[in-house]
Amino acid sequence: MLNIIKFLLFNPFIELIIWIDYFINFIPGKIGKIIRILWFSIRFKKILKVIIDTNCEFKGLKNIFFANGVGISKNCSFYAEQGNIYVSEGTAFNSGCHINASIGGAIKIGKKCPIGPNVVMRTASHNYEKVDKFIQDQGHKYADINIADNCWIAANVIIVGGVNIGSGSVIGANSVVTKNIPSNSVAVGIPAEVIKNR
Repeated sequence: MLNIIKFLLFNPFIELIIWIDYFINFIPGKIGKIIRILWFSIRFKKILKVIIDTNCEFKGLKNIFFANGVGISKNCSFYAEQGNIYVSEGTAFNSGCHINASIGGAIKIGKKCPIGPNVVMRTASHNYEKVDKFIQDQGHKYADINIADNCWIAANVIIVGGVNIGSGSVIGANSVVTKNIPSNSVAVGIPAEVIKNR
């Protein structure tokens, strides 16, 4: 914590960027969207046609890559401090999504994937094998998440690390995806199972 305080004290430019990142999330309406597009285009180091709604949070911006036409609704978070997030063109995130590769691994999402509200994708999970040790003290493991083009991830879906979802697949609402889903499949449940092909 002391190192973080020292870093901010001696790097006022970084602190200014953090404050701007925070406050522009609360500018409402069309003006707010325009300001966010301009600001995050600068932060992502290239001009993109990406729509970012209010109250979204990004950590590890240098490791987050959006293609043109990506849409992000309000209250979404993208964390990639030690991992990577890649989102292809035309993919849209509904409100409240949490896309987390903060500890390691990569999340790769293909083209034109509608992502429903409150979807969680997380590359990391806790180690818990040692019963004589607190789970919190056992560290983490991580694995990549790959979602191919044209997949619909419905509301409240959770996708864990190590999962590949094939192109054209549909994951039903409230499902937990713990294993690979073949292309053009419809999968639902906890854990998600394929119930039919498209």
